[in-house]
Amino acid sequence: MDWKKLKIEVLTWLETLRVNENPYRYKLSASTDDSAFTSCFALFIYDLFGETSNFSDEKKKGWAIHLNSFQNPDYGYYEPRPYHHFDHERNRYQLTCFCLSALAILGEKPRYEFKFMEQYGDPESIEKYLYERGCDEGRASSGNKAMFLAIFLTHLYETTGEQKYKNLIDVWFNFHERYVNSSGFWGQERSCHSYHGIQNGLHQFVIYWYWGRKLHHHEAIIDVALSLQSRDGFFSPTPGGEACHDYDVVHTLVTLSNETRYKRDMILKALLKAQKANLENQRPDGGFCQSVKQLNRYGDIIKNVPFIFSSFDHFQCYYRLRRAISIVKYNQQRINTGWTGNDRGWSESSLWDTWFRSLIIGEVQVLTNNEKSPFVSFLPMNFHNHIGLGHFLLN
Repeated sequence: MDWKKLKIEVLTWLETLRVNENPYRYKLSASTDDSAFTSCFALFIYDLFGETSNFSDEKKKGWAIHLNSFQNPDYGYYEPRPYHHFDHERNRYQLTCFCLSALAILGEKPRYEFKFMEQYGDPESIEKYLYERGCDEGRASSGNKAMFLAIFLTHLYETTGEQKYKNLIDVWFNFHERYVNSSGFWGQERSCHSYHGIQNGLHQFVIYWYWGRKLHHHEAIIDVALSLQSRDGFFSPTPGGEACHDYDVVHTLVTLSNETRYKRDMILKALLKAQKANLENQRPDGGFCQSVKQLNRYGDIIKNVPFIFSSFDHFQCYYRLRRAISIVKYNQQRINTGWTGNDRGWSESSLWDTWFRSLIIGEVQVLTNNEKSPFVSFLPMNFHNHIGLGHFLLN
């Protein structure tokens, strides 16, 4: 595969999502609308493929003005207009994290102070936040919320240099050290040692790796990650992959393989297989989708019985079957994330899926050192230096 051709296809598709020729507004997908989230995702793709190095100072300033227009002047967090997620805290904290990464790419800063962080100014408030959101028990979305808080504390420490923020980050780490389970994730339910554990835990891993902290149970994490790969090469509980699930496992395996030699040959083999599978989700328009294998009716579940029951782990089979039934039973034909007013299709190219699947391409290429690469003339990609999703640094 020609790498330059792939890059041109992705960037050409990206231009089709621009709203009214506005250089800072992009739709999530062809059938959805735009938001502050989607502006960030578009910028992340441009940066990943090296295009932001060609931005003029004026263009960077324009991007920053657009993104900073979403910052609440009284509290300092960034707010979507309007909210599309029932959990408003998650929505605004997630957007704030994305905007911090975007502004770092542009060499810009938020306009206002993070006054909302005054409520998290002592060890007790840090632990209260983590307990109330179920970070000790691996509750759904708790990994995201733990990550948000750590990103904000890191931002404050790096911009002010005040030791109190570093001390609060240590409180965050100490909390997670107390509750890590035997598989290296958080929570004691069976799912917290399998699919949910790694997808939820990846968000805490991002903080550990940024700060150079060692994870517990390296080998157990790797064992779980490798066990999740299906015969088609993906790591999701649904056939054809899911961008989040696939990225979470790939990023984990790539990073841990740099810290240990445990099952390194198996990891490389799995990642090369995943790379090939990942490319199958590029659509004819040039972007990438969640999955080309969409489950629409119960007959589709029957067709995918070989996939569902291909694991030697009975719980994985159960989890896959339950996920498939849920998609069909509740007519989840479109994906609701709370980023836009309407939802994207499973097999529809989107900014989010294109960003994550492009990250997979770049990270696997770095680890394999371009050996057995499906690409001709592969060029290095720009990964985030700023803490958060998309940050990647392999020594």
